Amino acid sequence: MILRRTCRPRSAFTLIEIMVVCAIIGIVMTMAIPSIYRQLHPESMQKAVSDIIEACEDARSHAVLKGTTMKLVLRPGDRTFQVTQASGTTSRERLESKNLAGEEWRMEERPVASTGSTLSSFKLADSIRIDGIGLNRKDYSEDEVVEVNFYENGTCDEFHIVIGGPDGDVRMIILEVSTAVPDIETDPRKFMSR
Repeated sequence: MILRRTCRPRSAFTLIEIMVVCAIIGIVMTMAIPSIYRQLHPESMQKAVSDIIEACEDARSHAVLKGTTMKLVLRPGDRTFQVTQASGTTSRERLESKNLAGEEWRMEERPVASTGSTLSSFKLADSIRIDGIGLNRKDYSEDEVVEVNFYENGTCDEFHIVIGGPDGDVRMIILEVSTAVPDIETDPRKFMSR
């Protein structure tokens, strides 16, 4: 009796299957790379825009809540900006409110930040440039310090800033004067009309 050895075919991937898997990996990587890049490079145009908007919102909210004029102080040379209390301004006067015995019945006022103190500060990335600053219809692009006032009634000075990124991306942030709410313009053709 002769014993025959039966050879089973080995299980393996064919060249076509390997190429399909490589193609799928390539497609997934192509979709994932932009999002990974944004996570690894947070100093993007979007971060700069959100920092400027946050500073404007901070200045407006502090002005309204504290009943005092706040300033957004920009220093274009080093690309920094801070929210500070305007010098020479004080909080609203407190109305007298006494009980029947003639004693003040309300809690004491909370301490207010001292005049000129910085409430928040931001710095734009080195890759972001400031292309233009307008304040009350005048060009302040070449000034060392620009101060935008935010008033206790929720209004502000007329203000816009144009920033540019390394890839040619340009944004204009405009403050609505009557509400001090920031708006973003992305179309450079519309910058001149503002």
